[in-house]
Amino acid sequence: MRSNNGIRSLIAATAAIAVVTSPLLAVAQTTGTQLTPVPVMAAPRPAVQAQPQPNTNHAPVPGGQSAFPAPVPDPAYRTSASAMPAVPLPTRARIYAGQAAVYTLPSGLKRVAVGSGEMLEVTNVGPRDLIMMGMKPGSTTVHLWLQNGKQLQVQVDISENDAVSLAETIRTLLADVEKINVHAVADRVVITGQDINPGIGSRIDAIQKIYPTVLNFTTADPVGMRPMVQMDVKIMEFDTNALEELGIQWDNVIRGPVAGIVKDFTNNNYYRINPEQSPANGVLLPNKLQGTQAFFGIATQIGSAINLMMNKGKAFLLASPQLSARSGGQAKFLAGGEVPIPVPQGFGQVTVDYKEYGIKLDIEPLVNFNQDISTRILAEVSRVDPTVTVQGVPGFTTRRTESEINVHAGETIVISGLIDSSAQQDAKRLPLLGDIPILGKLFRSDGFRGNRTELVMFVTPRVVTPGSQENLDGLERARQIQERGQQAMPRRNKDFVQ
Repeated sequence: MRSNNGIRSLIAATAAIAVVTSPLLAVAQTTGTQLTPVPVMAAPRPAVQAQPQPNTNHAPVPGGQSAFPAPVPDPAYRTSASAMPAVPLPTRARIYAGQAAVYTLPSGLKRVAVGSGEMLEVTNVGPRDLIMMGMKPGSTTVHLWLQNGKQLQVQVDISENDAVSLAETIRTLLADVEKINVHAVADRVVITGQDINPGIGSRIDAIQKIYPTVLNFTTADPVGMRPMVQMDVKIMEFDTNALEELGIQWDNVIRGPVAGIVKDFTNNNYYRINPEQSPANGVLLPNKLQGTQAFFGIATQIGSAINLMMNKGKAFLLASPQLSARSGGQAKFLAGGEVPIPVPQGFGQVTVDYKEYGIKLDIEPLVNFNQDISTRILAEVSRVDPTVTVQGVPGFTTRRTESEINVHAGETIVISGLIDSSAQQDAKRLPLLGDIPILGKLFRSDGFRGNRTELVMFVTPRVVTPGSQENLDGLERARQIQERGQQAMPRRNKDFVQ
């Protein structure tokens, strides 16, 4: 049986070999065994110059721990660490996996012990400099014995990513976004902000999928300022021959690019454009020319052709509603009525549902950055069919079309074919159909009864912004209506008093 001195010599020899072969010291020893250090002789190095021998006069290691003497720094590590900025050793250090952090000790290092060598490697690169290399995420403890007799203990947290560098990367990705703050907190990156656009929220969600350590503390904008889309709808009754003419002669309706310029090139003593800032000697005509006016675009005659047909009696305007919706929202229009339908329930109870009929229009526009519009349009024409009844509940005849269309702002969408010949025959037999709003005027038309006219819908979407001409014109019309109403109110009150 070997003596205790022989066991101590074997352990000391193993420690000396570990110090020589690895310049990074990582100690993770089993607990429960108290070791007494003995003088250790380092194995010869293949270096050009002799290295100083480690100090073998060690104090006893506290019970429950085991440690080796501080290793002799390798010249290669001393050279690479000289360019790293050294900071005083804190009581709690935070580094990330793959980072080499340099710390300065208050005194020379005698010994060092690391709780987990798989997470952290430690080596000294000078009399008072220490390098900590993060290996894998986690938390461990480093115990140091200094030459002045003091002992230090440092809690080291190793994160997966460099939170500071990651925060800079995220700031670059969100540089065009206002009301956003990005902070590095410990090993996490926190994004804060209020009233964030939903589109920005989707970008932050994509960033979180790439970087799981990112925390999103932003709040969405409850209003969501999206572009507004104004849809001018015209529901018309067209003469069949005129409608075919309009649908065939597209080469005459759309004439292609057109350019023009208007300017007051010359004046004379009889006809002159008065400057806006100078008083006029006579009466100024409205819409006088100011400077040079130019135009370039695609000229279309659809609106003019429709107005011409109306003047000739070949087209009749049944309704002209204006619908507005946010991008991604929905606008609805119904001209008709509702029929109460009893619905039996349990225990002899009956509830009433209402079925809509007439002209129904549902529009869902979506606007992109180029002001192009993608819209879903549901157009429906329905009427009560008294020839089909079940327990006193009438049936309905419905013609419906649903489409998704991409158009530029200002282009017109045409919807037709929603009235069949059976509706025309019913209009002759059932005079009550003439009481339906909008459709009633169509059913009362002799041309419709004679199968000579057809119902057509024109939908023209436009993007409306606070500074757009459509919005300014609408505000001006509202102001004029308000002024006329205020002027009429005193007169009406005076007449009422008299």
